[in-house]
Amino acid sequence: MSEPELCASLQDCQKSKTVRFAGTWRLAPQRAMSLWPRRPSQILIVQGSAWITWSSPRGLGGMSGVDHFLQAGQMLDVPAAAHLVLESRHPQQTVHFDWRELPETLALREPRQRAMPELGRQWWQALGQLGWATGQLVRGLCAQPRAGRVPA
Repeated sequence: MSEPELCASLQDCQKSKTVRFAGTWRLAPQRAMSLWPRRPSQILIVQGSAWITWSSPRGLGGMSGVDHFLQAGQMLDVPAAAHLVLESRHPQQTVHFDWRELPETLALREPRQRAMPELGRQWWQALGQLGWATGQLVRGLCAQPRAGRVPA
């Protein structure tokens, strides 16, 4: 028996600490659903169009009231302890979505932690390019005849 069949709804699964709520879910038209992931997760819209309002605790950047509009095939990474409200973007449309917890190796890090190694790599690359360009400029200036001098 698959995990979604164990619970009547995603909310029921969240109330039970022993049942995980990963899997494919269906949200009926004109319904909304609140999600509070305990672990970093992803939501993938399988069918339909979803309107997701996202808020997170202050420790996670305090992204209160951020709206996302996802179409079928689009995915959203969600940190642990965020609060999502999911509903169909169109009142008469059912939304099918896939909810997955991220493996530990892919768990979201703070944006600053994720950006620093990349910024460092880009800085070193820019420094190398600056050194190369400076060398080319000096070489070009030394090879040019000076004004007023006649080359021998």
